[in-house]
Amino acid sequence: MLPTYQDCVLCDEWKEYTVFRDWFYDPKNGYKSGYQLDKDILVKGNKIYSPATCCFVPKYINTLFKGKPKKDGLPRGVMKSGRRYRACFTANGHRDILYADSAEKAFALYKEMRETYIKGIAIKYYKRGDITKKVFNAMMDYEVDITD
Repeated sequence: MLPTYQDCVLCDEWKEYTVFRDWFYDPKNGYKSGYQLDKDILVKGNKIYSPATCCFVPKYINTLFKGKPKKDGLPRGVMKSGRRYRACFTANGHRDILYADSAEKAFALYKEMRETYIKGIAIKYYKRGDITKKVFNAMMDYEVDITD
């Protein structure tokens, strides 16, 4: 089991199939064919599947909030490069690389690049009607943590 799903629980309300089904297909919750049910965009680090914590998003948006743990002890998006540190953010085949004198400064650069990108995607998808206002707001408020 992936760590993001470990210790997850289902709210009592959704244990009744018809209640979950009605929520699932309610257009105000953003369901569209091919969308994914997400539990931690609205509430970062959430472990409870419930109407208040879950939303539907396109697969691409869901992938923006997933990551693999690093094994080198450096923050996500940061790599050692000689005596300096490299902040690297890649999206849609485009890679931005910036350099800094410390891992902390490199992470700050990575954080800014990633948050800016997520906000841009939120605006694009919301304008097209592809995400709900609730998802849009969560994406606009999203902050990358050094522990992500």
